[in-house]
Amino acid sequence: MSEHFFDKELACRKIDAIPGLLEFDIPVRGDNRGWFKENFQKEKMVPLGFPESFFAEGKLQNNVSFSRKNVLRGMHAEPWDKYISVTDGGKVLGAWVDLREGETFGNVYQTVIDASKGIFVPRGVANGFQVLSDTVSYSYLVNDYWALELKPKYAFVNYADPALGIQWDDLEAAEVSEADSNHVLLKHVKPLTKEDL
Repeated sequence: MSEHFFDKELACRKIDAIPGLLEFDIPVRGDNRGWFKENFQKEKMVPLGFPESFFAEGKLQNNVSFSRKNVLRGMHAEPWDKYISVTDGGKVLGAWVDLREGETFGNVYQTVIDASKGIFVPRGVANGFQVLSDTVSYSYLVNDYWALELKPKYAFVNYADPALGIQWDDLEAAEVSEADSNHVLLKHVKPLTKEDL
């Protein structure tokens, strides 16, 4: 847990480097039994900036991945928006790369995420993380249903591309899937257009 884990006020920050990327502080309440958080609440978060368009098509799916220390997942950009968060006492180093066509293509943002932080990731922005704790449960609330036929619409970039400048915690110790290890460098990524998304 971070130094400022408990009793944050619900708040939202725009990330200037990547338009549409939002970082939320999530209130966590704790006592001798553990802690509780309201991970997402539409009526409270939309007025702070969470896009109402997230709910436009009425599709919502919640996915959770469980990973061990040093596992590194990413970098994947799918044709849907997502709200990501940590659902347990774990912690990750999150990283995002804008793969959309435009002047912010290739821009990067990274931060440490624990259960007191949530990130809204717009479609076309690649998401990845490295586990800093012993284990972590990482939640993705997405606004489309996963389907194999959508895979050709994904974009990928190599997490270790020096051009990105991502400061991973311990890249030599990272446990990465073969697929993620073989993603292309940024210079070979075809920027995603509005039509792609």
